[in-house]
Amino acid sequence: MKARILSMFVVGVLGSWLSTAYSADPIAENEATPTINERVTQDTITGTVTRKEGTLMRKKGEYYYIRDNDGVVQRIHVDKSTKLDKVMTGDLVKAYVTAQGHTTTLQRDN
Repeated sequence: MKARILSMFVVGVLGSWLSTAYSADPIAENEATPTINERVTQDTITGTVTRKEGTLMRKKGEYYYIRDNDGVVQRIHVDKSTKLDKVMTGDLVKAYVTAQGHTTTLQRDN
């Protein structure tokens, strides 16, 4: 009786885990979402990533270059405190930037 209950429990846990693992959208799990405060108080830069330089392994962080809708390339600063989607050159992005020039959220813009 105990073995049967244990096996039903194990099957239930595995079934639950498998349904979650295969139904989850891997891109949605990585989405960086700005807070309401970021949306209201910070500048937004929307455009296409043209390149990035530096590495997050350094304390100084890295820089992304974004060509905005007016064709102007803007450099934004990203470090370990930035909420960051996986972004590559050519991606359309939206960046929330403080008055001091730091990016708090960098997300893909679909």
